[in-house]
Amino acid sequence: MFKQITLFSFLAMSLFGSDVEQCTHLLHRTSFGVSNLSLSSCLESKTYASFVQKMIDDSHEVDSNLSTTFTTSIMRPPHKMQKPTVQERKIFRKELQQQNLALKIWWFERMLKTEKPFQEKMVLFWHNHFTSSQQKVKQPKLMYDQNQLFRKYALGNFREFLHAMLRDPAMLIYLDNRGNKQAHPNENLARELLELFTMGEGHYFEKDVKELARGLTGYGLNKNFEFRFQKKQHDFGQKSFLGVKGKLSADDIVEIILSKEETSLFIVTKLYKEFVSYTPNAQEIQKLAKLFRESDYELKPLMLAMITSDDFTDKTKVASMIKSPVELIVGSLRSLEHKNFDAALGLKYMNTLGQNLLNPPNVKGWSGGKRWIDANTLLIRKEFLYKLTRGDEIMQIPLEQNRLTQILLPLKVYITPTEDKKKYLDLILQHPTYQLK
Repeated sequence: MFKQITLFSFLAMSLFGSDVEQCTHLLHRTSFGVSNLSLSSCLESKTYASFVQKMIDDSHEVDSNLSTTFTTSIMRPPHKMQKPTVQERKIFRKELQQQNLALKIWWFERMLKTEKPFQEKMVLFWHNHFTSSQQKVKQPKLMYDQNQLFRKYALGNFREFLHAMLRDPAMLIYLDNRGNKQAHPNENLARELLELFTMGEGHYFEKDVKELARGLTGYGLNKNFEFRFQKKQHDFGQKSFLGVKGKLSADDIVEIILSKEETSLFIVTKLYKEFVSYTPNAQEIQKLAKLFRESDYELKPLMLAMITSDDFTDKTKVASMIKSPVELIVGSLRSLEHKNFDAALGLKYMNTLGQNLLNPPNVKGWSGGKRWIDANTLLIRKEFLYKLTRGDEIMQIPLEQNRLTQILLPLKVYITPTEDKKKYLDLILQHPTYQLK
């Protein structure tokens, strides 16, 4: 079935190949902005489908042109350590703050410089799905490790990904599972695993939350903040979860969750609303969810089918979504090849616009969509874009005005030509459609 769907998609897409409108739509949705190089690569590809296939294949590999390590020695002192002095606490808090900012800058620069922007786009998606926050975790190293875990499974196997997340130290801290013990179960991780990470509300009972929490007892950390299964704290007793009875472990329960159709529908719907449309197409969701299950929860074939679908390439979908603050800021810098913009300033603008990187507002993540823009944030967005055209670096962009319009705007829009390059660029960046993707 998977091969039939993929073959049909490829045949359909190869009938018309790649054109400017298709390519810009694809890149606005799957990348951070459109660059002259990325647009040229898409246009020069044999077919649209072959370009999408290559983009997905490349995104599953490590970007060797970027640093893959983030070094930090900042870890919260173990509880058994002697109480630090007021001055030592002050120094530690300052160092922690610096490390948190350094981690944000590290990821910001990855998004800005990567040759695999779809990979980073998926990392951002998973960061907003399996949410954790610097503010609560208070461990830059653990947030870095989680970010790398998202990169490892960005387009990998969701089954393996889900099992790995139950052992992720940042997640265990964020959802309080270190305090989940046989004598006093903590239901936070269990509840969010069902409601927000896999099945969605309405597909399980309160009793199932409690049983899953029992299965997760003993999932904690050692003194070095590494995952540790604490057998003495684990409930090895009989459990009943979604009608299945036995001495179920957390891994057993995850397999039960993955066996349910609702899980594939939930994940596919969320991806669809991120990359295709805010309004799900129930028939298309069913088809994609079936493919997802039949491919054993592999993300690559799912995303290939989704991005080459008629739904995705439908012209009514073009410029129908709003850019997030990260997409607006990183995408603008990438499109304009702005290499010297202050990363800390870019992060500050993201925060002001409602997307504080590595600090989602709550466990549900950023709501996004139409909520990204109101009267106030629109003014701040325009302020940022105006700032981009003030430097002399903008004058070095070796592109004709028509090409700039093709790259920067998701729709065909006529911008009155002018000899003043900065003025022309301002007209493009301040055009209402520039806020869309």
